[in-house]
Amino acid sequence: MQTLTIEGKVRANIGKNASNASRNNHTIPCVLYGGGVNVNFETTEKAVRHLIYTPNFYKVSLNIDGATHEAFMREIQFHPVSDKVLHIDFLKLNPSKKIIIEVPVKLIGQAEGVKAGAKMVQKIRKIKVKAFPQDLVDAIELDVTPLEVGKSIRIGEINVPNVEILGTKSMPVASCLIPRVLKVEETKPEAAAAATPAAGAATPEATAEKKDDKKDKK
Repeated sequence: MQTLTIEGKVRANIGKNASNASRNNHTIPCVLYGGGVNVNFETTEKAVRHLIYTPNFYKVSLNIDGATHEAFMREIQFHPVSDKVLHIDFLKLNPSKKIIIEVPVKLIGQAEGVKAGAKMVQKIRKIKVKAFPQDLVDAIELDVTPLEVGKSIRIGEINVPNVEILGTKSMPVASCLIPRVLKVEETKPEAAAAATPAAGAATPEATAEKKDDKKDKK
């Protein structure tokens, strides 16, 4: 799978004041943990830009003061107002231990329902999976070509070799739906038919005429 290399430097000091000092110097406080490792380090905002601001899924090769670690970004904290990155957690990978992580979903092909005028709606863009690090994929690709109008691909229907798909099995990931405008157009003839009086039924105008005739006879 795709790998990004990130250079880091061990932090001499930790704590709130040290973290604020790092951010003021345009570096990001980070921690690497897992597999008996716990390293506090810092890296530059530029180094993690392509890891954070992308829909792609990457494995990370961390080079911290010359020591290399394979990891995944586990958690990221943003400032609630400025969206500035405050802290990043990295999980060190163990080839013999499964991990749980979210993987992006990509739709491929043109659905039969779309050709018939329906619209493809992707309801889930990331799926949680469980697998050994070496079995993980960059993305889960779903072929929607055979999908007809009103049909969906659900979590329980997804199969990836050596990867366990987590989540509610009945949850739709992608659906081929009729656009709302077309639904309105389809219901208009029915509404018109409902508004037309049935044979033998009196219209408001006819009822009014009958009342006038009775008054004239009196």
